[in-house]
Amino acid sequence: MLDDLHPAKLFSLKGKVALITGGAGGIADAIANAFAAAGARLVLVDRSAAVAKRAETLRGAGVDAASLELDVTDEAAVRAAVDGAAQRCGSLDIVVNNAAIIVRKPFLELTQDDWRRVMDINVTACFTVAQAAARVMVGQKSGRIINLGSIMNQVSRPMLAPYTTSKGAIGAMTRAMAADLAGTGVTISALAPGYTATEFSMASNKQFHDFVADWTPARRWGRPEDLAGPALLLASQAGAYINGQILYVDGGFLAVTK
Repeated sequence: MLDDLHPAKLFSLKGKVALITGGAGGIADAIANAFAAAGARLVLVDRSAAVAKRAETLRGAGVDAASLELDVTDEAAVRAAVDGAAQRCGSLDIVVNNAAIIVRKPFLELTQDDWRRVMDINVTACFTVAQAAARVMVGQKSGRIINLGSIMNQVSRPMLAPYTTSKGAIGAMTRAMAADLAGTGVTISALAPGYTATEFSMASNKQFHDFVADWTPARRWGRPEDLAGPALLLASQAGAYINGQILYVDGGFLAVTK
């Protein structure tokens, strides 16, 4: 009995296949490293050619890692990539929907193209990837889908209307997907970071950087590696009964903001 509860077993991903979109990003790097350390085989997906270098670096460390360069808004390419990964690897056990963009503009200056671009990548592509993965996973009677949400599901700031809306949609879509896939062996939850210092963030703005660090009870910005453990929880046996939830990893930001 105690052997079954040993952390090495609870958090093991040995033999599991994990596909991560937005695979060239900082948060994806931390999650990929955690999954690799737990024994997973990796398929990293990104529209940036840098994703190939990321996979090459992992292979140099002894990790079974492949890369695919594609646009997650291309439905046919996404479905082919998901099906292809499952066929090549023999299964598809974990998918992390990490691809996202931000358009920073005042609400009155936003164009329809701005709005559609954010929704296409942050919401519609998440749906497409999750649906393609779920079709494979339902056939296996097991699988984990992890959508990347945000504290913007609960709060907002100026000039982020499309992004904030998209992350609210991720929370709602995660709950809806979990309800639809009840009894299939597939779980879907969302990992929602707080302000995390990556190239994607505004950490280079000193005034804003200092505000976040002072306001957050942890008294610092998040780091990509802060998402590694929570992602591993959701992907592993340790999180088997977590479903349809949004797991906030924000250093306590929301605790003092609501």
